[in-house]
Amino acid sequence: MNKKFVRLSAVFAVVYFFSLNGLAGLPNLSINFILKDRMHLSAAGLAYFQALTLLAWVVKPFWGFISDSFPIGGFKRKPYLLITSGLALFSWIGLAMIHTLTFPILLGIVSIAYLGYAFQDVVIDGLMIDVGKSSNLTGQFQSIQWCSVYAAMIITAVGGGYVSDLARKGLLSYNRIFLITALFPLITIIVSTLWVQEEKQPAIPQRTFKVKNLLLNKEIWIISLFLFFWNFSPSFGSPFFYYSVDTLKFSGSFFGILQAVTSVGSLLGGLLFGKFILRIPIRKFLIGAVFAGIGAILFNGIYFLPNLLQHPHALKALALLSNFVFGVLNTVIFLALLNLSAKVCPQDAGATTFAFLMSFYNLGLMGSSALGGLLFPLVGLKMLILMSAFFSLLVLPLMPYLPINEELTGFEKALQGVLRKLRPR
Repeated sequence: MNKKFVRLSAVFAVVYFFSLNGLAGLPNLSINFILKDRMHLSAAGLAYFQALTLLAWVVKPFWGFISDSFPIGGFKRKPYLLITSGLALFSWIGLAMIHTLTFPILLGIVSIAYLGYAFQDVVIDGLMIDVGKSSNLTGQFQSIQWCSVYAAMIITAVGGGYVSDLARKGLLSYNRIFLITALFPLITIIVSTLWVQEEKQPAIPQRTFKVKNLLLNKEIWIISLFLFFWNFSPSFGSPFFYYSVDTLKFSGSFFGILQAVTSVGSLLGGLLFGKFILRIPIRKFLIGAVFAGIGAILFNGIYFLPNLLQHPHALKALALLSNFVFGVLNTVIFLALLNLSAKVCPQDAGATTFAFLMSFYNLGLMGSSALGGLLFPLVGLKMLILMSAFFSLLVLPLMPYLPINEELTGFEKALQGVLRKLRPR
């Protein structure tokens, strides 16, 4: 096996393992409990907090433009990996040193940490496209990256639930949890220093012009809107979290176990994607994924059945099984979308383009969280779940126009015919 491939695979695996999606997500559940128990934030307030912390992820193209356009010492990726990891490191240390947290301080420092992770994510994805597109290995690299994430999430889920329970019982301070989390970007700094190698490049003054041309690319905009509407359905995650704690009586430890089971399913999904899903025509896969996702959303209605609520053990068993299945499903869909996005990125502006596409993906998530927080007090949790399923259909009109070098499916041809008839004459 090629030594360069092995070395880069190891870099991608380690950086993703310790990323915000991976082991650095350890304090997420603890932060939720701080907001709920100590600051007495409502479900809608928690949804708004989560939406605000995603702002740095929405402007990811800006971080990509910086990395693509302004090499530091002639290097586009390595110096920025060190800087962004350092930003996360000092943010977690800062939280660990503050003993009386207020909402503005928690929101501000967590947002700064997430900014570091967002920038880091753009840089490592840029490196993936730099070396992966020329060798047609983007799908394999992304499978390695996200399998590492899901392996880390298994640890994070169990550990996050365990430490949050200890903190709620007063047996472990939240400051100690933040201090432990600070070790992860430190490891990323060490790995990036030792293992990341890239060719020295001069700054490219014409880059701004190329980015402007990028914004006029019809294919990029179609995929951007597709990614946005894929996620833009009113989120019921925060209200369902409160419902799970207050009505279903799920503990912090059980939430950790649930997340671990989801991560095991996700890890299996990542392996299946790298081994088998890449061979399936992407058009057929995405159409099936839309309706499978709607089914997964509607499945949550089972947790409101009165008879089932009388059997806590059955509730937990059902939650464990469904989380595993949904983990597999969500991962293969997510990786298919990432690979589709990577394939349309130009070689010379990979970080900017991929970040631009992913910002629409994250903007959909952010809008979903904010819309869910807005609608929940008005319609309630059950109706919110139904509305989320309905909104998932909004992605279908874009399906026939995706820049995929495959023949349209029968479903897409029929949909395209319907859309033509609906056009004003």
